[in-house]
Amino acid sequence: MDDRQAPLQTDYLMTLDMEAMVGLEIGKTPRGYRRIDRIERGTFSGPKLSGKVVTATDHLLVLRDNSARPDVRLVLETTDGVLVQIMYQGIVWGPKEVLKKLGRREEVSGDQYYMRSAAFFETAMDNDYAWLNNVIAVGRGAVRILDGGAFGVRYDLFQVL
Repeated sequence: MDDRQAPLQTDYLMTLDMEAMVGLEIGKTPRGYRRIDRIERGTFSGPKLSGKVVTATDHLLVLRDNSARPDVRLVLETTDGVLVQIMYQGIVWGPKEVLKKLGRREEVSGDQYYMRSAAFFETAMDNDYAWLNNVIAVGRGAVRILDGGAFGVRYDLFQVL
């Protein structure tokens, strides 16, 4: 019996665009350098849902190799008023010089580093978006440097079919 499966396929779900406030620098911890970014504002849009980011935090951990591990929780509000939580973790990795530039809050093209995430959703079971409770999405992202040194992040999220 051949138990191999077909390759995974995805379907575009949405683009998530966020702007963070200047981060809270926890500093060097036993696990790495920790910074907490709070999202100031954001939007999302896609063929099945759109709206705004209500609140979010990223408990970012920068490892000794200068790669980073985002750990994010967001609350979204759809245009029709439904709240959806997204939880995602990811990896930001690339050449040491590029990652150091990002760390210094210098603008770097998104094609110079690897920024990927895995996202899970949670919402009430009695709304039109309850289908999200059973979705895993993957994201491809890029960092933007905003005025004052804060970060902006844009992710394209794809539902894994």
